[in-house]
Amino acid sequence: MYFSSESTPRAFYHGIRGRGVPVPCSAVEPTEPAALQPDRGLHKTAGQSPRGIGLLGPGMVAVWWMPTDQVGTADCHRWLAILDRDERERADRFRFEWDRRDFIAAHALLRHMLAFHLGRPAAAWQFAANGFGKPAIAEGLRVPDIDFNLSHARDLVAAAVALHAAVGIDAEKIDPAKADFDVAQRYFAPAEIEILRRTPSTEQAVCFFRLWTLKEAYLKATGAGFGTSLDSFAFTLSPIRINFLTRLDDDPRRWHFEMLPTTDAHVLSVAVGSHSDHTVHVVSRTVAAQNL
Repeated sequence: MYFSSESTPRAFYHGIRGRGVPVPCSAVEPTEPAALQPDRGLHKTAGQSPRGIGLLGPGMVAVWWMPTDQVGTADCHRWLAILDRDERERADRFRFEWDRRDFIAAHALLRHMLAFHLGRPAAAWQFAANGFGKPAIAEGLRVPDIDFNLSHARDLVAAAVALHAAVGIDAEKIDPAKADFDVAQRYFAPAEIEILRRTPSTEQAVCFFRLWTLKEAYLKATGAGFGTSLDSFAFTLSPIRINFLTRLDDDPRRWHFEMLPTTDAHVLSVAVGSHSDHTVHVVSRTVAAQNL
């Protein structure tokens, strides 16, 4: 499912530049975020910060990401203490320990992020879901117009929070075994398949996952899930923009996309949808497990 943390493979992606000529993925680099701030003792404020600390301003989107390859049992036990019963039960359903670890880490990261920006203790957050499974803050908490999204891939988790905007985030670990043209032909738009074909074979796996994460980030932001076909929209580059091929109920001008640098083994994409005139600024920070 696109909106659960137990997401299907994700990826990065590219589009078309110039006169309709597909640009190979080797020509594209991740976008540098508006500000990259390393973690500095986040745990000292995230659980009980006064209301307003770190509060997002108009047009700002906060993205936190955390490597999990060095996360230990003690970290997971500490994070489980702030998750609710539903989250703990979902964590227990995972067959593999690394999937359970990354699920717990992603949900703990989101809770600390909301605490930092909105001043409510990390353990106090309550969530609901729409008809497609996209999570939202429970109405009873009476918070501002906040949207959030989270994602986890093997050894990396990420979360995004936005004010007065829809946000989707998607991460994936690059796995050549999952990146093939059969999958692309089932889910990608023709222009995106052509991009893959024009990309050198040594870089096609990265290209595949770039395409997938941008597409999935968009679907996660809209909240429509599988109600929208993956081949009904496609992207262009320089700057990254979305083109709707069969959908008539969305406006490309309200969307902002970025590909953010993380580790050499992962790709991370964020989608932001807004009707505001404010320029979108994505602010990214790395969080260390021991400080969460």
